[in-house]
Amino acid sequence: MRGRPALDAGVPAAAGAFYLLNRFWLSRTVPGWPGLFLRCWANDILAGAAILCWLNLLLGWGRLGRVRSRMVAAGFLLVCGLVWECAAPLWKPGAVFDLLDLLAYQAGGALVLLADRLLDRRKKQTRCGKGPQRVLAGNGEIQRK
Repeated sequence: MRGRPALDAGVPAAAGAFYLLNRFWLSRTVPGWPGLFLRCWANDILAGAAILCWLNLLLGWGRLGRVRSRMVAAGFLLVCGLVWECAAPLWKPGAVFDLLDLLAYQAGGALVLLADRLLDRRKKQTRCGKGPQRVLAGNGEIQRK
Protein backbone atom coordinates (compact mmCIF):
# COMPACT_ATOMS: atom_id res chain seq x y z
CA MET A 1 0.00 0.00 0.00
CA ARG A 2 1.35 3.41 -0.96
CA GLY A 3 0.70 6.70 0.74
CA ARG A 4 -0.03 7.42 4.35
CA PRO A 5 -2.43 4.79 5.69
CA ALA A 6 -2.27 6.20 9.23
CA LEU A 7 -3.42 9.63 8.04
CA ASP A 8 -5.89 8.25 5.52
CA ALA A 9 -7.55 5.86 7.97
CA GLY A 10 -7.09 8.01 11.08
CA VAL A 11 -8.81 11.15 9.79
CA PRO A 12 -12.11 9.42 8.86
CA ALA A 13 -12.09 7.54 12.19
CA ALA A 14 -11.43 10.76 14.12
CA ALA A 15 -14.07 12.60 12.07
CA GLY A 16 -16.63 9.89 12.86
CA ALA A 17 -15.82 10.02 16.56
CA PHE A 18 -16.01 13.82 16.58
CA TYR A 19 -19.32 13.69 14.70
CA LEU A 20 -20.85 11.52 17.43
CA LEU A 21 -19.40 13.69 20.19
CA ASN A 22 -20.62 16.84 18.48
CA ARG A 23 -24.03 15.49 17.59
CA PHE A 24 -24.92 14.19 21.03
CA TRP A 25 -23.06 16.54 23.37
CA LEU A 26 -20.95 19.47 22.10
CA SER A 27 -23.47 21.18 19.82
CA ARG A 28 -26.07 21.07 22.59
CA THR A 29 -23.88 22.39 25.39
CA VAL A 30 -21.53 24.96 23.82
CA PRO A 31 -23.18 28.43 23.67
CA GLY A 32 -22.64 31.41 21.38
CA TRP A 33 -20.59 31.54 18.19
CA PRO A 34 -18.59 28.39 18.96
CA GLY A 35 -21.86 26.51 19.40
CA LEU A 36 -23.16 27.87 16.10
CA PHE A 37 -19.94 26.77 14.39
CA LEU A 38 -20.24 23.29 15.93
CA ARG A 39 -23.89 22.96 14.88
CA CYS A 40 -23.46 24.27 11.34
CA TRP A 41 -20.00 23.67 9.91
CA ALA A 42 -17.62 21.65 12.11
CA ASN A 43 -18.96 18.31 10.92
CA ASP A 44 -18.89 19.49 7.30
CA ILE A 45 -15.24 20.52 7.52
CA LEU A 46 -14.35 17.13 8.95
CA ALA A 47 -16.51 15.42 6.31
CA GLY A 48 -14.48 17.07 3.55
CA ALA A 49 -11.24 15.95 5.20
CA ALA A 50 -12.58 12.45 5.81
CA ILE A 51 -13.85 11.87 2.26
CA LEU A 52 -10.56 13.03 0.73
CA CYS A 53 -8.59 10.76 3.07
CA TRP A 54 -10.95 7.90 2.26
CA LEU A 55 -10.34 8.49 -1.45
CA ASN A 56 -6.58 8.45 -0.85
CA LEU A 57 -6.91 5.23 1.14
CA LEU A 58 -8.84 3.56 -1.70
CA LEU A 59 -6.31 4.83 -4.25
CA GLY A 60 -3.53 3.42 -2.09
CA TRP A 61 -5.21 0.02 -1.96
CA GLY A 62 -5.37 0.11 -5.76
CA ARG A 63 -1.67 1.07 -5.87
CA LEU A 64 -2.50 4.42 -7.46
CA GLY A 65 -1.14 7.82 -6.55
CA ARG A 66 -2.56 10.13 -3.92
CA VAL A 67 -4.65 13.18 -4.70
CA ARG A 68 -2.13 16.02 -4.49
CA SER A 69 -3.64 18.60 -6.81
CA ARG A 70 -5.85 21.32 -5.36
CA MET A 71 -7.95 21.29 -8.53
CA VAL A 72 -8.58 17.54 -8.40
CA ALA A 73 -9.41 17.67 -4.70
CA ALA A 74 -11.69 20.69 -5.16
CA GLY A 75 -13.52 19.07 -8.07
CA PHE A 76 -13.98 15.79 -6.22
CA LEU A 77 -15.24 17.54 -3.08
CA LEU A 78 -17.53 19.79 -5.12
CA VAL A 79 -19.18 16.77 -6.75
CA CYS A 80 -19.50 15.01 -3.39
CA GLY A 81 -20.87 18.15 -1.77
CA LEU A 82 -23.42 18.69 -4.50
CA VAL A 83 -24.62 15.11 -4.13
CA TRP A 84 -24.89 15.50 -0.34
CA GLU A 85 -26.53 18.91 -0.47
CA CYS A 86 -28.94 18.14 -3.34
CA ALA A 87 -29.82 14.54 -2.54
CA ALA A 88 -30.25 14.92 1.23
CA PRO A 89 -33.40 17.09 0.96
CA LEU A 90 -34.99 14.35 -1.14
CA TRP A 91 -34.99 11.79 1.67
CA LYS A 92 -34.49 13.76 4.88
CA PRO A 93 -37.27 16.15 5.88
CA GLY A 94 -35.91 19.47 7.05
CA ALA A 95 -32.62 19.18 5.16
CA VAL A 96 -31.77 22.23 3.08
CA PHE A 97 -29.16 23.17 0.50
CA ASP A 98 -26.46 25.35 2.08
CA LEU A 99 -23.72 26.95 0.01
CA LEU A 100 -21.55 27.39 3.12
CA ASP A 101 -21.52 23.62 3.55
CA LEU A 102 -19.87 23.31 0.13
CA LEU A 103 -17.20 25.75 1.29
CA ALA A 104 -16.76 23.77 4.52
CA TYR A 105 -16.12 20.57 2.52
CA GLN A 106 -13.48 22.44 0.52
CA ALA A 107 -11.88 23.73 3.73
CA GLY A 108 -11.61 20.18 5.08
CA GLY A 109 -9.98 19.00 1.87
CA ALA A 110 -7.56 21.94 1.98
CA LEU A 111 -6.54 20.91 5.50
CA VAL A 112 -5.75 17.39 4.28
CA LEU A 113 -3.69 18.71 1.37
CA LEU A 114 -1.83 21.03 3.74
CA ALA A 115 -1.11 18.17 6.16
CA ASP A 116 0.06 16.03 3.23
CA ARG A 117 2.46 18.74 2.04
CA LEU A 118 3.80 19.37 5.53
CA LEU A 119 4.43 15.65 6.01
CA ASP A 120 6.18 15.52 2.61
CA ARG A 121 8.40 18.46 3.55
CA ARG A 122 9.27 16.88 6.88
CA LYS A 123 10.05 13.56 5.23
CA LYS A 124 12.30 15.22 2.63
CA GLN A 125 14.19 17.14 5.31
CA THR A 126 14.97 14.03 7.32
CA ARG A 127 15.80 12.00 4.22
CA CYS A 128 18.13 14.64 2.76
CA GLY A 129 20.01 15.10 6.01
CA LYS A 130 18.83 18.64 6.68
CA GLY A 131 18.54 17.98 10.37
CA PRO A 132 21.23 19.00 12.85
CA GLN A 133 24.65 18.31 11.37
CA ARG A 134 27.66 17.26 13.42
CA VAL A 135 31.15 18.28 12.47
CA LEU A 136 34.54 17.37 13.79
CA ALA A 137 36.13 20.40 15.42
CA GLY A 138 39.86 21.14 15.27
CA ASN A 139 40.37 19.72 18.76
CA GLY A 140 38.83 16.35 17.84
CA GLU A 141 35.42 16.94 19.49
CA ILE A 142 32.15 16.49 17.68
CA GLN A 143 30.08 19.68 17.59
CA ARG A 144 26.66 20.55 16.24
CA LYS A 145 26.66 22.97 13.38
